[in-house]
Amino acid sequence: MQPLPKALNDKFDVEPSIVYQDQDLLILMKPSHVYVHPPEDRIARKTVGRKTCLHWLKDKHQITGHPIHRLDFATEGLVIFALNNKAASEMNKMMRAHLIHKTYDVVVRGWFKEEHGDIQLPLELDSTGELVEAHTVYSTTKKIELNYSVNPQFPTSRYSLLHVELKTGRWHQIRRHMNRVAHPIVGDRTHGDSHHNRFFRDELKINGLCLKAKKLKFVHPLENKMIEIEAPRTELWDRIEQLFNN
Repeated sequence: MQPLPKALNDKFDVEPSIVYQDQDLLILMKPSHVYVHPPEDRIARKTVGRKTCLHWLKDKHQITGHPIHRLDFATEGLVIFALNNKAASEMNKMMRAHLIHKTYDVVVRGWFKEEHGDIQLPLELDSTGELVEAHTVYSTTKKIELNYSVNPQFPTSRYSLLHVELKTGRWHQIRRHMNRVAHPIVGDRTHGDSHHNRFFRDELKINGLCLKAKKLKFVHPLENKMIEIEAPRTELWDRIEQLFNN
């Protein structure tokens, strides 16, 4: 057997982990800063090498998985893989029919006027720039106000912990929606606020995108049983929980 090809960045800082598996499906906990599958960009793909969830399953467990959905590179949380063609076909049908319920935990800047609500702002497709329907539902679970002035206009800084559910699945949907309603996600380097990102990183020692794909709920397409999985705890979210509980 030939050795696996080496890459510039082929060592996981934190490895993925399997949180559910049967003969048809597998659910993986993806760490932040790990790709689900190799990136499309040729240079990035060469740099990443086998540091992807797909390669990890193959190299460590000899499992060939078919990802049913994606998570952003910077986002941690649960990802579903089908283990055979029939399961992949049925799960993809369920995705298109919005029968797989995904819930996220999110930390954003500021407090919403309405603690529960819908964001229904069209978003541009990454491929063509065409505006398409996008629907995000949020619920505020906790709020904090810190005696620290990140913005000179305000003597304190406010943050919210949200539960978020996607009704559509657009590229960076939660991240773009939160930015466009003036509540960017803390730690988001692309769509966020660099001042609040820096405050969390340097002062609060909370470093990373504060977005986690926390729960999955769906009916198993071949066994007709309810699958309900919650992502395991991580150091980042232990720190966030401590912050909001102080």
